[in-house]
Amino acid sequence: MKRLADQIKQALSALAQADAGEVSGRYRMEAALNPSPLSSPAPAAAAPLTNSPRKLIALGVGATLPAPVMDYVIGVCRRMQADLLLLTHDPMGLRALLVEYLPALEGIACETEALGAASRRAVLRVLQNRSSVLFAVSGTADDPVRALMRGRRGLFDSATPVPVVVVGEPSQKRPQGAKSSMRESARKAAAPLSLT
Repeated sequence: MKRLADQIKQALSALAQADAGEVSGRYRMEAALNPSPLSSPAPAAAAPLTNSPRKLIALGVGATLPAPVMDYVIGVCRRMQADLLLLTHDPMGLRALLVEYLPALEGIACETEALGAASRRAVLRVLQNRSSVLFAVSGTADDPVRALMRGRRGLFDSATPVPVVVVGEPSQKRPQGAKSSMRESARKAAAPLSLT
């Protein structure tokens, strides 16, 4: 005969699993009410975390792949423990561009997404379908991610599903005359107007 405390625990356990019991068969209900120590599942902490999708960094690849862009992307992938998603129009030419970076890419899984059309819509579709993409990187003027830029001043559209980072060579210093003309126009704009 069971002790009263064990019977109360069993009854409370049965109440907690009442919804599951209605759709379960007789043997499953019996197993739920009287679990054996041999059939207890392993703790969830022992399960490997490989089931969760890896984070991705999307890189637009055009006709060239500059070293500063790859250095940035490889460094970010290592720091964020992310893999690399390469968006390109020419998947066959991609291998030739990546040959010199293969030793640095060791340990970073690379996936290739071939885009049929050079359009903004194709890039947006890929970025929206992959929920694990953290952000996209654009490094050259002909890469597919650059299609997300709109407007006269190269502003990004607000409807991009992920942030976009533009990486490039440091810009050349402006001539001294251009700097002084900018200061002059700023000074004129800041001068108070007289209303008399």
